[in-house]
Amino acid sequence: MVRPFSLGLRLFVAMTAGHVLLKVLSGFVINGFNAETLWLGSIVSVLSFVLMIGISALELLVAGIQAYVFALLTSLYINDAVNLH
Repeated sequence: MVRPFSLGLRLFVAMTAGHVLLKVLSGFVINGFNAETLWLGSIVSVLSFVLMIGISALELLVAGIQAYVFALLTSLYINDAVNLH
């Protein structure tokens, strides 16, 4: 009973962490363009946007790895449930 729960929790945390990070960086982009100092705000916004693109690519890589780990662990859990009892 603990194994499927830990597998689901692992996937949930991996997805949530990436989304929270993108949400924070998008706030930096919006607040940077609304800043009173236009040149400093623009620099922060552009750097945050570039970082968001990189993190989105990293999130796609993590999604592929998580799908592989999920499939592997699920097959191992099913194998243990069928063959050990």
